Amino acid sequence: MIIKNALFITLFTLIAFPVNAAWQAANPVAAEAVKNPRIAAVLAVAMRFDQAILAHDEVVFSDTFTDDAVVNNPFNKIARKADAVKNLRIKLIDYATLDRSIEYAAIRGSHDVVLMGEETLTPVGQARFAGKQVRRRTTEVWTDESGQWKLAIRQATIYVAE
Repeated sequence: MIIKNALFITLFTLIAFPVNAAWQAANPVAAEAVKNPRIAAVLAVAMRFDQAILAHDEVVFSDTFTDDAVVNNPFNKIARKADAVKNLRIKLIDYATLDRSIEYAAIRGSHDVVLMGEETLTPVGQARFAGKQVRRRTTEVWTDESGQWKLAIRQATIYVAE
């Protein structure tokens, strides 16, 4: 029953409060790379992750991380999974829009995919740089955990806030 209620609330939130998250390939090499089924699967999970951020869906956001995930976040701090989830809960992570430009996507070893590029987002509320358009460089390492892609390492560095 709890799972059904959580699913209903998540679906209702996504329908009732449309959010804007998108991605694009920044170059022909990235466009070709995302045709690889493993990279495409990671990108699909990354888009669900971005949608979860915009919808404040703590369950999907948390489930996307590996248990030992580490983030070098835009607050210039190292954060663990619990820290990132808390920041979403208290709305230090709160965006009206979130768009990715993938510049590099590649399979690394037998279990990892790397995504690198830029994000453009619009923070709102209590989030850092609320009301401005923020651009940041990102690097993510996604790992295959028993057939599910999970975010293991993430770096995000703000370089423009205007």
